Amino acid sequence: MKKYNKSTIFLAILAISTIGIADDKIFESAKSSLDMDAEIIKVLYDNNQVDTVCPKQSVGCYISKDGGMILLSDSIPSDHKDVVLLGLYSDYLQHNNTGLIDNSLTCDLKVKYLADSNKSKLSKLYSSQCDAIYRNKVIVMN
Repeated sequence: MKKYNKSTIFLAILAISTIGIADDKIFESAKSSLDMDAEIIKVLYDNNQVDTVCPKQSVGCYISKDGGMILLSDSIPSDHKDVVLLGLYSDYLQHNNTGLIDNSLTCDLKVKYLADSNKSKLSKLYSSQCDAIYRNKVIVMN
């Protein structure tokens, strides 16, 4: 069995707690933006679970079973992690409060979050994805 020194253990605990604090801030941002309330749910960072449970080619998903959980890839690029997590929290909050998930609302929330964070390139990328979703809804409704 490997021996770990105290500084290695401390750094690991610090990293895990920092992720938790960041996730809490993102959850509070989603709650505030949607004006919806719910208890925070667990986020599990695990590529294997994402590959097994979530839709193919996704980096994460919200699961409503047993009170809810978010699965998120542990290798998601850092510039996308917060906005993907915000979207999944949005899905959870909407489902928890209304029983439904409005994908265009989640999309718009992510675009606004990126714009407010001065990430204009990502904001434009996500905005074009939202436009594609909206166009598909208009076609279906016609």
